[in-house]
Amino acid sequence: MPVELVYCFEKPGVLADADDDGSVISEITPASYAAMRNDGVITGGMIPKIDNAFAAIGLGVKSVTIKSSEDLLNGAAGTTIRK
Repeated sequence: MPVELVYCFEKPGVLADADDDGSVISEITPASYAAMRNDGVITGGMIPKIDNAFAAIGLGVKSVTIKSSEDLLNGAAGTTIRK
């Protein structure tokens, strides 16, 4: 059975603009992550969070979703990390 992991933080997901909670990036893959890091979209504290998500995927987790704990039950999608 595939395992899906959810990381809960204070923001609704990984943001394209750190000052805009409405700028949630819906999906991140290794290629898009590399591009967003190079472009300075993903910086600081988000880097270890996403690195850990990819590490979990490398150990067999199907996907990791990053979202706010407040969004667990309301259907908000957050950001999904995939291979």
